[in-house]
Formats: sequence, C-alpha cells, structure tokens
Amino acid sequence: MICKKSGSESEYVPVQDEPENICRGKSAILWTKILLVFTIITGLFAEYIIHVFEPFTKISNGSAPIQPPNLTDLLAGLLFLFLLFCFGIVSLVVIYKFCKWLYHSIKFLRKYTSTQFSPGAAVFCTMIPWICGFLDYFIFKDILAKQEKVLTAKGEKFTPLDKKILTSIPILTALIFIPTLLSNIASARIASIVLFAFCVGAYIRAISAIIENEKSLHAMREREIVNRKVEEILAQREKN
Repeated sequence: MICKKSGSESEYVPVQDEPENICRGKSAILWTKILLVFTIITGLFAEYIIHVFEPFTKISNGSAPIQPPNLTDLLAGLLFLFLLFCFGIVSLVVIYKFCKWLYHSIKFLRKYTSTQFSPGAAVFCTMIPWICGFLDYFIFKDILAKQEKVLTAKGEKFTPLDKKILTSIPILTALIFIPTLLSNIASARIASIVLFAFCVGAYIRAISAIIENEKSLHAMREREIVNRKVEEILAQREKN
C-alpha cells in the first residue's frame, strides 16, 4: 500500500498498489521494447560491419592487395561486439521476465478455471527455439478465451484482442526465417529485421490485452474478498 497527497500537506489518501504480476507484465513489455531497439540498431550496424570487413573474408587472388583495416574500422568492430554482448544480455532479461510473467498469469487464472497449458508447460513451450512463436499462439489464445469465459460469466469487463494480431504471431514467426536462408543478401537481412519488429509488436499487443484482463480478474477477486468479509462481520453481529 502506498499513499499520495490529497489537498493539504498533512492529508494522504491510500492508493492500492498494482498486483505484482501486472507489474511483471509491464516490465516484460518495457524490456521487449528495449530488445526491439537493440535489434534494429545491431542489425543496421551489422550491415556496415559486413560492408567494411567483407573484403577480408575473401581469399585474395593476388591481383590487388587488400589494405589492412584502419583504426576507425577496428573501433567499429569492437563497438559491434559490444552491441552483440548487450543484445545477448537484454535477450536473457526479456526471456526471464516474459516467462515469469506468463507462469504467474496462468497460475492466477487457474484459480477460476482450467487451462490447456499448466504454468510450467507454458514456460517450457515458449522457450523451445524456432517453434516457440507457434506454441505462444495457442498459449495466448487459450488464456484469452478462458479470461473471457470467467469475466463474462461474472459480468466483468473483458478486453478482446484482434484475431488478426494473434494470428500474425505464428505467421510472422514463419516468415522471419525465410530471409535468413538468404543471409548473404542485404535486403533479405533487412527484411528479417522488419518482420521481427512486426512480430514483437504483435507480442506486445497480446501481452497488453492479457494484462488488462488480469487487472479485471484482480479487481473482481478484491471485491469478492471484501464482500466475504462484510458478510462474515454481518453474520457475527447477528449472532451477538
């Protein structure tokens, strides 16, 4: 519980903290956006590095001697390695935060209904390389469907997600790997970055919708707890 000032300096109004897993979800979205920025910067900078160092990867036929890289090019290479290191660290942070949020999101939802994926199974599936995007589609679809079922039954607000956004996740996941088969072509590499950006955007939209519905579930749970306490107090007074 935190407090903020209201009116005079000495008056404070209690403000309920956001549920812990809502904060986890927002943190996961923030770091996902940071990952996207690093991906774009690293990808574009890689094009420069490839252009500079590509001649040194080819075997010279002796007709034209290859000039050694200058200091600027060497510094650019070191900067690129540093960007790759940062990209790897940010990627690990995103995976950790996303998996932790997903685990607790499903765990909380299972207080009200069953789900196709257990918390542990969902985390395991989302960490499988290459096919995780396809599995995340079914995980997100199941979560949203079960959230809608519970919230609608209780007369609570449900935040839907455009089916096109959800369907785009496995489609973009598949399309991302097509340009990688032509990694020797610059336009293909750029296309892969663009597709990755759209895929990340779809993930953020899906996570945001799930978070909004989880807020409604937490609000519903808090009202249920308050109503139950009121009923207990009234029942106690009647006995006395």
